[in-house]
Amino acid sequence: MNHPNRSLLACAIVAGLLHASVAAAAESAPQQTAQRQAAQPAATSPSEDAPREADAAKSKSWRFEPVIVVGQRLFPYQEGMVLDARYMDEQVKGNGDIGTVLRINPNVQFDDTAFNSRNMGEIRPADISINGGLFYQNAFVLDGAGFNNDLDPASDNPNHFADPPSHTQGVALDTSLIGQLTVYDSNVPAAFGGFNGGVVDVESRRARDAFSGKVSLRMSRSVWNAIIVDDSYRDTFEESTSAANMPRYDKYQFNATLEGRTANGLGLIGNITRTRSVIPLRGYSSGNTSQADDNVKDQVRENTSLSLRADWDDGNGLSLGASITHAPTDERYFIQNARDSFFDLKQGGPVVSLRAGLERGAWSFSNTLSYSDLDSSRRSDVAYWYSWRWSPDKNWGASTTGLSTEGNWGNVDQTSRNIGYSLKIDRDPVRWGATEHRLQFGLQISDRRATYERLNDHVAYISPAQTTTCTASNGTVDSTACSLSPVPQYSGRGQYLSRLTTYRAGRFEAESREWSVFAQDDIRLGRWSFRPGVRVDRDSLSEQTTLAPRFAMSWDPFGDQRSLLTGGVNRYYGRNLFAYKLREGRENLSTVQTRTTNLIWSAPVRDTTQTRFASLDVPYSDELALGFNQRLGTFDANFKYVHRRNRDEVMRVRVPSNDTSGTYATNVYEYRNVGRAENDTYTLGVGLRSPWDWGPARSTAQLALDYTDTRRNYTGSGQDYESIYSDTAYNAIVRYEGAIMRYHEIPTDSFMRPWTARLATQTRIESWGLLWSNFLRYRDGYRGIARTGSEVHEGAPIDVYENVDYPNGWTWDSALEYTAKLPRDQEAFVRVEAMNLLNRSNQVQAGGVSVYEPGRSYWLEVGYRF
Repeated sequence: MNHPNRSLLACAIVAGLLHASVAAAAESAPQQTAQRQAAQPAATSPSEDAPREADAAKSKSWRFEPVIVVGQRLFPYQEGMVLDARYMDEQVKGNGDIGTVLRINPNVQFDDTAFNSRNMGEIRPADISINGGLFYQNAFVLDGAGFNNDLDPASDNPNHFADPPSHTQGVALDTSLIGQLTVYDSNVPAAFGGFNGGVVDVESRRARDAFSGKVSLRMSRSVWNAIIVDDSYRDTFEESTSAANMPRYDKYQFNATLEGRTANGLGLIGNITRTRSVIPLRGYSSGNTSQADDNVKDQVRENTSLSLRADWDDGNGLSLGASITHAPTDERYFIQNARDSFFDLKQGGPVVSLRAGLERGAWSFSNTLSYSDLDSSRRSDVAYWYSWRWSPDKNWGASTTGLSTEGNWGNVDQTSRNIGYSLKIDRDPVRWGATEHRLQFGLQISDRRATYERLNDHVAYISPAQTTTCTASNGTVDSTACSLSPVPQYSGRGQYLSRLTTYRAGRFEAESREWSVFAQDDIRLGRWSFRPGVRVDRDSLSEQTTLAPRFAMSWDPFGDQRSLLTGGVNRYYGRNLFAYKLREGRENLSTVQTRTTNLIWSAPVRDTTQTRFASLDVPYSDELALGFNQRLGTFDANFKYVHRRNRDEVMRVRVPSNDTSGTYATNVYEYRNVGRAENDTYTLGVGLRSPWDWGPARSTAQLALDYTDTRRNYTGSGQDYESIYSDTAYNAIVRYEGAIMRYHEIPTDSFMRPWTARLATQTRIESWGLLWSNFLRYRDGYRGIARTGSEVHEGAPIDVYENVDYPNGWTWDSALEYTAKLPRDQEAFVRVEAMNLLNRSNQVQAGGVSVYEPGRSYWLEVGYRF
């Protein structure tokens, strides 16, 4: 690992906070709210903050006064950024997912190839990496309830016979449900655990006081949009049979919200959002047609998000809250060149949170009871798969010399249920000598259970062979896997299927009972602030107890509350996934039978298991964070450096099983803690402290830049727990860009472009009813790695690797909204969004045929508010 030089590190020390934190400060939010949030990041209402105002006023001598920056809130230790509902509503929404609004955060990287010009009909949220962490090692929290998918988040193949795809976010939240979104990416408080990357903490929107609502319809269509595809690939793309290429699609999104507050202060808000994409594709490849099956078939993506939230407080320190979000996703696929092959992938489920807060004297108590039951399952209409040769009876195949296949891969359920309770106790500032202390304690308990179940036996008949009879040597007639219809390839003879794999019904489960305790003290001493903390976690899956120290500090060097230096040293422990344990049982469900021309099936032979579960340590990350914040007139400038050292990440290792029972294969894969990574992220952000007023227009802007360098001892495009580790391969001597190094020191090429710059602007002209928002993003050339040859080094052959330089790219996304005032505080609006307005061809993948970012694409929205 090559570390930054000392001068650059020194620059980082004097320079620091970024976090183009967008939107925590709506102009109407009182400063004491931000002050309370800075000390305790959970969002609170102004009424809850009022009793604290006197304490906050006393603290001005030692607290860096909270900054109300348009689109940005300064955390006292540069923990992260906040987006509020107004920013998310004003900026370009796209599919309306969390990933789209997080683009302004320079500490967040995206997989550039996940959403491209070929698959613009998809609606699933993008995977994200925070400060170089693995995309499945972030913590997603909704109103105190986790919604991570720990089943098998690296699985993304819809046609896998046993493993339905999962997604890192257990539910696909629409941003219209969100009141506030906080990203913690460094100096994370001790109250959060279970991550190596960062925390995405979502609070659903509180009800307004007045009875109000909104109805809207959004749409995007392929006929409106520019799809950028290589000319050499155009015909293949237009004749697509696969979800990897979507030449045509129609996406629609319906949203309805109703909210209000009763006379006794009970607030209720209900929301329904339905997003649907219909993607017509050809049923048969290479432009072929079928005589007996549909030649155009619709794939469908559909997410329906239902949310209900209630909140109430008695004005005397007692507050109650409840929220339920149910966001199931249904994706319909078919298998190309196959009849009766439709199947549905079902994901998501309910996420429930019950909350009670109590303030008594100097103490406040926050209780949260949470429940989630998330799904990653598959439903099929049939329980078989046949692979026939074409014949007049089996005539749906595209070619008389090819196959006529039918069926799919059967019904599988994967579920992840989580019941949890958390208690957080905060103490108002207390003076001990010359110091002020804000104490926080807490505990969390949870019971997580995952299941894998094949609901019924599923049979797969393959390997056709020629025959002249369907009567077996024992006199039985096979009408299931034998046909005497003349097969052209067999000179008019019939056929039988000679291999049968039976995937048996079966159920497996894994569970993890977990507890954690944490404590931290926020200390003020003159111009200095210190926040020591510690978190202890225990889980039964790893059977380990982990200790994660947290320490952050800040210094106001001039005492004028205009400059702030911060630093921190922290450890974060991630999570072990249920996939590691469930895979072992899953692979033992199938049996294989074969037969020859006598048509007698052999005895079933159970498949041996290729994966064996072994105990694992919990992956962890050690962090060094340094930063600087400076107020410059109407601007707030932030610089931050974050170094992460990740250890005990999980990969697969091929080892002898030494098994004599016949359960395991001779050599098996075991998941082991052999992964490691190093990451350096430098970020710079500039935001306005108050809006610019130009005549009738009021504008805000946020600028964010980052440089990211990640090195990981993984290889290939799938840098995750399915990667196969070999000591010989990863420690091999290689030459990379002219320098001799170990193979694992070569930089990673996923989720990263070294340099990026992002600019978000919003302009409102209230008197004209106009909103204009823009998001511009520049990305340095994508760095790919390619083996270009070999050479002899110190008498031994070594591989030579070079960078493959993909061109840089920039996009301009823009939204224009017009609102027409109607009588009685009603209004109608129309909104047009243009993504990649200039239709730039930004390459994201090369090798063979290039892949590009989405071209110019539009969303049209019409709606009504009251």
